[in-house]
Amino acid sequence: MKRIAKAYEKFCSIELAVGAVLLLTTVGMLTLAAILRTIGFPINWGLDLALLMFTWSVYIGADTALRDDKMVNVDLFQQFLGPKAKRILQLCIYCILLVFLGLMVYYGFKLAYTSRNRTFQGIPFLSYTWATLSIPIPSVFMMITTILKIRALLKQK
Repeated sequence: MKRIAKAYEKFCSIELAVGAVLLLTTVGMLTLAAILRTIGFPINWGLDLALLMFTWSVYIGADTALRDDKMVNVDLFQQFLGPKAKRILQLCIYCILLVFLGLMVYYGFKLAYTSRNRTFQGIPFLSYTWATLSIPIPSVFMMITTILKIRALLKQK
């Protein structure tokens, strides 16, 4: 069990690094494309590549935010609840989130399959499936995070 926990911890650090690199590369690519367009050497594929990297960084970042409890939270109702009611409410929220993420995985893979023949306008050899896979794959990661949060919540006294 310790080996699995250690592997998951390593995965989380890699995921955070990949998300940060993708976001920084997106900004760099957009900046480079703007500069080159200004001086008269536009790169048509720059915007498409930036879009691809940005979509992946957003969904990978969502898992990181969920894991670190940094998601947007409205605790107006929770402040009036007792500890047991808070736990029950949090458990209900996690269960709803699991159902939603399950639907994201199902429909995301379905969308990725149906978009397999579509290509980026500026990158004709790259399938749009790579962009649509940015939804279901990180959603699987978020499902794992949510299950671990449910497990930790149920272990609390």
